[in-house]
Amino acid sequence: MKCKTIILILFIGLVCPGCVEHLITVRVLPDGRYTMKFVTRGDSTDVFNADFPHPFGSPWTTHIATEIKNEETVWIMETAGLLSGPVAFVAGESSAIQLAHPIDVKRTAGWLGTRYSVIQFFKGREVFRKYPKFGDSLGNTEDDSTEWIGEALYYIGTTAINDLQEDSTTLLENILAERIENYIRGYVDRKNFTELYSIGDSASLFVDDVLQPFLTQLPANYPAAYQDAVDRYSNEMHITGQLQDDQFKFHIFLPGVVISTNADSIAGDTLLWTFGLKDFLNDDYILEAESIVYSKKRIQFAIIVVTLLVLIIAVILIKFKR
Repeated sequence: MKCKTIILILFIGLVCPGCVEHLITVRVLPDGRYTMKFVTRGDSTDVFNADFPHPFGSPWTTHIATEIKNEETVWIMETAGLLSGPVAFVAGESSAIQLAHPIDVKRTAGWLGTRYSVIQFFKGREVFRKYPKFGDSLGNTEDDSTEWIGEALYYIGTTAINDLQEDSTTLLENILAERIENYIRGYVDRKNFTELYSIGDSASLFVDDVLQPFLTQLPANYPAAYQDAVDRYSNEMHITGQLQDDQFKFHIFLPGVVISTNADSIAGDTLLWTFGLKDFLNDDYILEAESIVYSKKRIQFAIIVVTLLVLIIAVILIKFKR
């Protein structure tokens, strides 16, 4: 990937985000299984991009449709499946990243009733840990600053090196790894965004720029492995930028009576959450709900038993006083 291409991926993800709505519905069945449905609406570019891909494979089925709204074509992608227990979703083979929103649904039978619990994670993007200036730009739509690009490139370049240090086939001596990281720092400091953005097609690859002074000291497989790691982290940041204007609406239906939840609101038997990237920009966003279905027969039996015990105790006390 050329340096210019890396910058374009990062830049477009911020200044050209898509606006799309995701409706996710979870309906828990009495036996503990649950249906889950994803509905994404927007233009074709937003619906089929990689920022929030739908689950893929068994047991999922996907339907795609269109409708005309205000003389514009709205694409609708709907994916549904019947699930059981905890699920860590698998995206399509073309997805740049795996889905990062696992769910766990539990059914626990008790003497007085059956409890149902749902916990849904949206994994935090850790933006302010990785590239704080990029996070500031995402939070300020009027800010057209590009100061975050150097910081982002430094994170991508150095994190890729750290990843390769965990593999014995690409492990470098610590001194050499530190020298490359320092070189990356100097590389991004010497160039401003305009210079990076204007690099022509004849320019060296970003990876070549960084590794060129050290090639004779690197394992033969290192440049290719480093390129793969750089591409992965570039795509990750690009996807975060694309999520900027996405809206999420989450609905959960539980059997019985809701006894605890952090839902934004409750409408009848529906628990509702509405959120966006800002809610999981850094930390995890967690949706939780719990309900109980009471056993009428067992409750009635318990009432009868308690009543009899009270009567027996009362009779004993009366006789004792006499």
